[in-house]
Amino acid sequence: MAERLTPIPFVGNPESRNLGTQDQRYVNVVFERIPTEVLKQHTIYCEKRPGLSNEIQPVTTSTGRGIHSWALTGSTYSVFGNAIFSNTSTLTDSMNTSSGRCWFVEIPPSTGAAQLVICDGQDNYNITSTGVITQIDQADDADYPVSTLGPMAYLDGYLFQGASNGRIYNSRINSVSSWTAGDYITADTHAGALEAIYPQKDQIMGLTRNRIEFFFNNGNPTGSPLLRIDQNTINLGLASRESLAWAGEVACFVGENAGDGDGGRAVYLVQSLSKLKDISSPVINRFLTAEGPSISSCTTWMERVNGQLVYCLNLQSANRSFVYGIETGLWSEWQNSSTNRFNCVSATSRNGALYLQDVSTGRIYTFNASTFRDSGSDFRVSLQTPRQEFGSPLRKQELGLSIIGDSTLSTVGVYANDDDSTTTYTQVGEIDMTSLQKRTTRLGGFYSRAHQFRYEANSSFRVQAWQPEIKKL
Repeated sequence: MAERLTPIPFVGNPESRNLGTQDQRYVNVVFERIPTEVLKQHTIYCEKRPGLSNEIQPVTTSTGRGIHSWALTGSTYSVFGNAIFSNTSTLTDSMNTSSGRCWFVEIPPSTGAAQLVICDGQDNYNITSTGVITQIDQADDADYPVSTLGPMAYLDGYLFQGASNGRIYNSRINSVSSWTAGDYITADTHAGALEAIYPQKDQIMGLTRNRIEFFFNNGNPTGSPLLRIDQNTINLGLASRESLAWAGEVACFVGENAGDGDGGRAVYLVQSLSKLKDISSPVINRFLTAEGPSISSCTTWMERVNGQLVYCLNLQSANRSFVYGIETGLWSEWQNSSTNRFNCVSATSRNGALYLQDVSTGRIYTFNASTFRDSGSDFRVSLQTPRQEFGSPLRKQELGLSIIGDSTLSTVGVYANDDDSTTTYTQVGEIDMTSLQKRTTRLGGFYSRAHQFRYEANSSFRVQAWQPEIKKL
């Protein structure tokens, strides 16, 4: 006699063994949590991620190094190789021979003139609202801090920049181009190199390889205005500045404690001063540790996608992209139509539109919830379940399988893997998503089975659960 089992939700974090692709995976989706306060419960939908639409390509192909939308001018500023653009207009094509990500910070008009500052780790490039760009280095000011780390912070009229020697320098008050030799405070009280600084509320976090330190504006009459809050120091380091991404007062990064030599890595969430939350999982941590020194080549970004804040972590060595939903607390994976990674180096938004920059080509895309293809090419949503025996180790038959979800175009391919030693999935059925009854039958016999559901059509896709019909033999 066949048994229709309780619906199984399409929800869960990656459960890959080792560094492979077996076990539970949800690829190219975002999870959406809908609360029902009256019933004290919630529904989680598994929804296809937005697609990429070509937006700006000032040059044919060049390394993408960062983008920023400045609401004051209504323009998107981007770095391609050694050139800076405002939309498609070249502001400069003679940056220093630097490499890696570039960082942005807006300076308000209260300092005298609104400016956008771009740092490439060697020099600063100050852009006015009228598009005038000025390169700032030691040739302009002998006290300009060389070998800066990239990430900057603006606080109370000062521009702060960290340097590889552990110092956090500040500009003169209400200036982003004038510096004084003794205006700095040293982080790194525990012998770990400074990796990045990050503004959190009214404080500045100094992230070293061994510790995280906090500083506030103490109004000191000479030297740095900052003072360290010693009791807030956290015994955790930053694995790579490239893993740091933030939006407003929320930030994520890959942490480790290099000084203690335990080699462990995890992803941490910062939402309030001196409080960190480990949002990782053993599977994610395994991938992070396996990156080894390649963690310095990861790329990350944080922005709102489909109305919720997400953190995207692209790992070079693993060639995988893991995406964390800040509100849902769930991880998924993203891929584009041609590679295993969703390899964007930077993201920005303006007037409700989200823009992403590809690290390999520099191309800037819009990421719109009403677009369901990547640059005109279909991409696959893959929902992969863990292996299940459905209550019996004996052989059984799967007489039918239904999907609970929204009606949409085309079909969902239903695949199965009955051999735990392989990653090969064989198609056993197909479900018409235009039908009211989203069901397929005669899926064959098995002892234990993992399922995979594939959707590749140019359309929206949102599902809640799947429901198998099992007959024990």
